Amino acid sequence: MFEHLLKPSKIGNMTLRNHVIMGPTETHFTSSDGQVTQPEIDYYVRRAKGGASLIVTHQIAGNTKLDPIDPYPRSLRLDDDAYIPMLCELTEAVHLEGAKIAPLVSPGGGAQALGTPYDNGSDGVYDIPNVGPSEIQCPVAKRKVRKLTVDEIKRSVEVYGLCAKRAKIAGFDAFYIHAHYGYLIAQFLSPYFNNRDDEYGGSLENRARFLLELVASCKKNVGHDFPIVVRMAIDEYIGDAGRGVDESVELAKMLEKAGVSAIDCAAGLYMTMELVCPTIYHEKGCFVHLAEAIKNAVNIPVITQGRLQDPELAEQVLADGKADFITLSRALIADPDWVNKIKADDQESIRRCISCNHCIGERIINNLTIRCTLNPTVGRESKYGDGIPMTANKKHVAVIGAGPAGLETAYRLVMRGHYVDLYEKSGELCGGQIKAAMNPPGKSVLGNIKRFYNAQFSKMNNLTIHLNYTMTEDKIASLQADAVVLATGGEPVVPRIPGLSLGENIMTADDVLIGKSKAKGKVLIAGGGQVGIETAHHLRNKGMEVGIIEMLTELAVNEEFLTRLTILPIIAESGIEVYTSHKIQKVENNKLTVLDLNNNETNELSFTTLVLAFGTKPVRYLEDSLKAKFQEYYLVGDANSTGNIQKAIESGFFTALKI
Repeated sequence: MFEHLLKPSKIGNMTLRNHVIMGPTETHFTSSDGQVTQPEIDYYVRRAKGGASLIVTHQIAGNTKLDPIDPYPRSLRLDDDAYIPMLCELTEAVHLEGAKIAPLVSPGGGAQALGTPYDNGSDGVYDIPNVGPSEIQCPVAKRKVRKLTVDEIKRSVEVYGLCAKRAKIAGFDAFYIHAHYGYLIAQFLSPYFNNRDDEYGGSLENRARFLLELVASCKKNVGHDFPIVVRMAIDEYIGDAGRGVDESVELAKMLEKAGVSAIDCAAGLYMTMELVCPTIYHEKGCFVHLAEAIKNAVNIPVITQGRLQDPELAEQVLADGKADFITLSRALIADPDWVNKIKADDQESIRRCISCNHCIGERIINNLTIRCTLNPTVGRESKYGDGIPMTANKKHVAVIGAGPAGLETAYRLVMRGHYVDLYEKSGELCGGQIKAAMNPPGKSVLGNIKRFYNAQFSKMNNLTIHLNYTMTEDKIASLQADAVVLATGGEPVVPRIPGLSLGENIMTADDVLIGKSKAKGKVLIAGGGQVGIETAHHLRNKGMEVGIIEMLTELAVNEEFLTRLTILPIIAESGIEVYTSHKIQKVENNKLTVLDLNNNETNELSFTTLVLAFGTKPVRYLEDSLKAKFQEYYLVGDANSTGNIQKAIESGFFTALKI
């Protein structure tokens, strides 16, 4: 069924077992001096074991003396022989699982580097500037930039070639040149950053000189048979100020002529950071057209990416000849067995990525180790890479509630060998908050959660699911179980505001999203958090007049960083009225009395429908009865403490390990 994805192929003289490449994903497991660690090895090995043909590491620093600022804390390094031994441990471990591996090496982060000096402990002590092709600052990093001299560029080229030599010695199968993400090479290529008037600036030929010299230096050190792949943005998406598709097509032709084995096609830079890890609001396959433009211009393999987590879509891209290889990053974070599952024709069992960017926007950007919303074992491969432990004491466990927390708890309990009864008051799994959350634009992908658990549960014999079952105190009295897990989720908060009560024209966001209540006329959303802005987006797309009232100075302050960068402009351009720094004081006669916290003035806002999005509170109405009857009793997910999907699933996972 997936013949294009699964058939063997080659990049240069490197034979790959299929057409699925694991793209670079930062982990933050690297040691503080740039060495590979065992947790990092275990992370990559788990993806190799899952069937990926080629593993591409995250960014590796290739010249820390000439570009002294780490793009982010804890980059791997390859600018000294001292790094070869542990890199060898990594390559050997990956090879044992049948995959190939390549390092993604950069000569520097340049003007965009946001990290600290590689000389640990010097941050704030020494005024070490970023370096770049010119003194132009990155508007995101906002750091002073020192222009590299021609002699420094020549030295960087020489040093970079030695990195390729070390990579080959360490057992890597190919060498990836990091010309993406607006790092140093990309800055030389971009007219936005490069205003040089020497042989490294001006025309595309001159701006490409640094990259082409790096390619030549690598080939000089590893020979012409060792595959060199260039990973670069085909469009920076900053308009005429940057490099677009037309220039990238010409650049691709230059790279092919220089002997590059393949081109990995990406998009964006720091100023368009949300494109580097496209969010839930970006179309699936959003960058395939960029790869197609390059494929039409060159004869070497072209690699594409961009929300290709659905194997059906990835297969179609290859079948249509729009690219030669598929790169998956977050999809293989969420499910390292993505390839093996489609090979077994079990694609329904894939934990399909929901593009929430918890892994990057909430973890890596905040200098935390990698985690995943859907898969709690991510970043914990050293402990759970071979699965979770079986129980030595099989129990009968009742799980009440089939939202994400209850589903993960039940799933892991069954895997451990327990017998589980799962009770759900609605007629389906994820019939509560997730069902509501799926309805705003772009959010249907949350259906992947239900899809995964349905597929897994269909194979489990020691699980009984009770749908349309409302657990009551009377039913608890006759409930037979050794342990009980309460996963009843949360319910909307209705604050004590004079005149505020649910009724015909005042309703919760959840009820609007699932269609239980119908918003009419002019709609005001009370609350500008994630649920509030998504509900506003949903209603505005239906053509309704919508406004958002938020007490804080900004909307969606707790939203994941990259998703927030994407949704806020959508809200701003949609025509939705936004009242930030406004506090609701009372509700009366279809009017809100609000206090403008900026000037302490009181205003009135009229509405036809008022939708409440003040957040949620735990649903624990069964707690006392359960505590009275059962010694072993647990709260998970929002029933314990309101949070997001990641917190819910993680709480279910670790609770199951305790039972």
